[in-house]
Amino acid sequence: MDSIVFYDGACPLCSRVIRFILKNEKNDYLRFSSLQSNYAKKFFLKRGFTEVDMSTFYLLDNGQLYKRSSAALRLIPYLKWFWIWLNIFWLFPKFLRDPMYVVVSRNRYKIFKRKCDIGTLSEKRDLDRNIMT
Repeated sequence: MDSIVFYDGACPLCSRVIRFILKNEKNDYLRFSSLQSNYAKKFFLKRGFTEVDMSTFYLLDNGQLYKRSSAALRLIPYLKWFWIWLNIFWLFPKFLRDPMYVVVSRNRYKIFKRKCDIGTLSEKRDLDRNIMT
């Protein structure tokens, strides 16, 4: 099963994070879909979501859906070996990690004013262009 990163396609921080992942991913296992896409809408609707939280990103990994800080930390094994030090953040419990995530998420448009275009996603990896049904 594919691992899919769902992100806010209008968010300047999210586009930078996706660029970081693409640059530092050790293989091409991850797929990407903006939360605004038809693919994401269908995906979340099938799983019983009536509304998707646009202030977070989600990771589908091995059939399990993760969000916020857990989704971010679950991306570490997909990155090149020198990013393994990021695993130290697992030492912080979720009840501490997620509020920090929310603070950054609420202020992401203030902190990151300019959106980066994510033009480097190949059609194979961008589920918005290559919708799987």
